[in-house]
Amino acid sequence: MYFHLPVRITRWLCGIICTIMPLLAFSQCSPSNYAFGDGEYITYEINYNLGPIWLKAGKVDFNTRLVDFKGTPCWFITSAGRTVSSIEFLFKVRDTYKTWIDTSNYQTVEFQRYIFENGYLLQNTSWFDYRNRIVFSNTKRNEDPLVTDTLRMKSCTYDMLSGCFLIRSMNLDTLHTGELIPIRMAIDDSVYTIQVKLIGKEIIENIDGNQYRCLKFVATMVEGTVFENDQEAAFWVTDDKNRIPVYMEAKIIVGYIKAYLTSYTGLKYPLAIIKSE
Repeated sequence: MYFHLPVRITRWLCGIICTIMPLLAFSQCSPSNYAFGDGEYITYEINYNLGPIWLKAGKVDFNTRLVDFKGTPCWFITSAGRTVSSIEFLFKVRDTYKTWIDTSNYQTVEFQRYIFENGYLLQNTSWFDYRNRIVFSNTKRNEDPLVTDTLRMKSCTYDMLSGCFLIRSMNLDTLHTGELIPIRMAIDDSVYTIQVKLIGKEIIENIDGNQYRCLKFVATMVEGTVFENDQEAAFWVTDDKNRIPVYMEAKIIVGYIKAYLTSYTGLKYPLAIIKSE
């Protein structure tokens, strides 16, 4: 059964919905003003559908801090995904993603992943060398030997987390409905270009009873074990200066997955709520 839910949602939130980098439509690699700040904390609930059954499957959270990393002022962003205890007799997930981003140019210094999925263990660290356009990585899977690899990249290539947070800080005011935004991300041993399209403005009523003014986007997902080839995922981000995702949905090979914003603290700007319970 395909229960890689929190992992896949993290790859949305970090790889598509946001998930973003050398946005050619904007001709910029780094934002001039950040939509997020020190101490931001956001949580999402993940639901999984198989036929007529909906299950609360897990949660994903994102945390942002300003730190000094190896002598460089950095944004330290973490994301953790985990299944809820009620479904762990079927599948257990404990995943953590970490990135350190240079605050002066929004370039990834180091990216880490810790993946535990029902006994499968993966530990990965990647270092981004933008001057030589190379990503160096060390990867350990279960009891296999450590694998060292290099990946060629173009300028304006980001990891999943830095890409996720970059789109939030981009100026979307000049983006037209239907316009495509090509996005370049380094995922595992390849660099992918994901197409993100603005659908328009909508009002979303979330499971917390609040209504939010949102911008709706769709993104073409990377084909893999859960998403089919050219499968699109839809996501709604607040139509304000925060640009945080409120709701996401996608069809996967077996069923559907949805993610809902459940809590947030430390936002830099007021949220675009038009009705609050």
